[in-house]
Amino acid sequence: MDIRQIRYLVAAVEGGSLSSAAKQQFVTVQAVSKGISELENEVGTPLLIRGNHGVKPTAIGQGFYDRARKTLESFQELQDFSERVPARNSANHLLVTFCAPPFEGGDDAMRRLSALLGARLGIEIEILIVPGKTSLVALRSHAVDAVCMIGEYSAPDTDCISIGSLPTGVGMTATHPLASKKTVRLADLEPYPVMWSESFDSFNRSICTIYSERGLTAPIVRIAEDGTPTPDDADLSQAVYFSVYLSPFGQPFRNSRVVPIDPAEAISIPICFVTLKNAKSEAYLALERQIRTAFKLTSLLRV
Repeated sequence: MDIRQIRYLVAAVEGGSLSSAAKQQFVTVQAVSKGISELENEVGTPLLIRGNHGVKPTAIGQGFYDRARKTLESFQELQDFSERVPARNSANHLLVTFCAPPFEGGDDAMRRLSALLGARLGIEIEILIVPGKTSLVALRSHAVDAVCMIGEYSAPDTDCISIGSLPTGVGMTATHPLASKKTVRLADLEPYPVMWSESFDSFNRSICTIYSERGLTAPIVRIAEDGTPTPDDADLSQAVYFSVYLSPFGQPFRNSRVVPIDPAEAISIPICFVTLKNAKSEAYLALERQIRTAFKLTSLLRV
């Protein structure tokens, strides 16, 4: 199977017909029909029920569609990322990844930060939100100049410098029993599972890691990169997660809330830049020379 066939199937399910899919994809109906038929042959079962009034997915087709949508979103993100990579070879261009899950208003915040930093330094800067492990692979393949992450990172082939710190909090749904509190203590979390993400907690000293070392007794549920929890029967309906707390930006996700941790137990988590040893671009060195005095990360993001 290829991405073209997957696009055809998704467009047909969402448009309800092969002709609608053809218009959306700027191809003929015959091309869509052939592509989906090839996909069905590859899968080994019909994915669409074809009728006089259009098409609808079979039971297997619905399951395939649900996964195909996620695949297309990831593929588009990869295309967008790849299109930006070639320009990084310029001495006047800096490409940085910020290790975080996508959050409400995150892309706009990164664009504002990129524009402000670029104007201060006289270079073009792009900051992209990318998961930690993916960012480190991109760094080691020289696809990006630097990785910005929440928490320290240590490896023999990298340098890590702190540019400041941010307060921490606990994220949860807006209807969670703790959501109405002004602050939370670690003891408040004991009845609720704390999510530890393979994508965001496994590559550096994350907030969850540090609080676990400081006496956290709540049960930890490990969330694999595919979203599978361990233990697999864990009830995540009232689960919580550790996060930075940035009150000026509102809440990071819809129908959610991040509650600050009680000052008596709160830590500040360092914001770090990670680069390869002996492989720093001129654009990054220009940033590093002013990184501690030119700005504070939180004040820039409020612009």
